[in-house]
Amino acid sequence: MKKIGEGWQYSVYDLGNGQVLKKYHSWAGSFWVMFKDCYPFTNHWPTEFPDFIRAGRQIAIESFKILKKHQVPPEWIGNPKFLSDLDFEQDKVRPLHEIFETALTEEIKKYIDLFIELNSRFLKIGFIDKSFNITKNYGIAKNGNLVLTDIGELFSDPEKIKRQLNDKVWYKSYVGGCIKDLDARKYFLDQMDKFAKAYR
Repeated sequence: MKKIGEGWQYSVYDLGNGQVLKKYHSWAGSFWVMFKDCYPFTNHWPTEFPDFIRAGRQIAIESFKILKKHQVPPEWIGNPKFLSDLDFEQDKVRPLHEIFETALTEEIKKYIDLFIELNSRFLKIGFIDKSFNITKNYGIAKNGNLVLTDIGELFSDPEKIKRQLNDKVWYKSYVGGCIKDLDARKYFLDQMDKFAKAYR
């Protein structure tokens, strides 16, 4: 089992069978990851980390309840197999940030269209990916379908959904700003604006 990724909430391990294990950090583990990621503390201070950890855990728990309540087709979210309250296995995919590194503009635009289509399906059944983080939270499965891989940050409350759409969170540097191809980035922002307008 090889570790292939790490975020504020999860470590990701390649199981070698086409699946990955997503293991939720302990409290100390989350704190340490945040410490390393935020140092030298220009945006977030260690005093904020406990609140981030508590909020992240609660959002993850609520997100899994959302998936169950709305009976989300497993293939949309990488066919997760839940092992405990927060740990799960999932199909291994190729992350969009990796694909975008070498893809041509028109190819990236096609993936953006798939992203809009998938998020439209999510919204129609009553939830959203909190940040619409296209490069980090999505990937392409073996069958070529786009899937949401970060299933621990979902909103289903209508007021929260409305706020995210009105705030245009896709303009944040860690969302749209991570699309390095400027033409593709503009296309993403324009398409998200249209997406939001249609559902407000």
